[in-house]
Amino acid sequence: MRRIPGLDWATLAVLFRPEGEFTGHVNPDAFVMIADPDDRKFAALATAAKTPLVTNDNHILAQQRAIDIEILTPRAFVARQRLDIL
Repeated sequence: MRRIPGLDWATLAVLFRPEGEFTGHVNPDAFVMIADPDDRKFAALATAAKTPLVTNDNHILAQQRAIDIEILTPRAFVARQRLDIL
């Protein structure tokens, strides 16, 4: 998160509470359509946790339609969060 310009960790830290930690099974091998093997774990985690994936990664964004999860850019995520609190 610290590497994404414009995002403030203090503001987003609430999204990373210990009680929100996912400890279930993930299957990165189910995401071979993502060119970079190191990125597959993120799609696997979002799928297993049934939560949107927030990323700027081009390998993942390029497969948005092939992956059965919601994928948002950080900008889209922040815009949605602002609408949810209004």
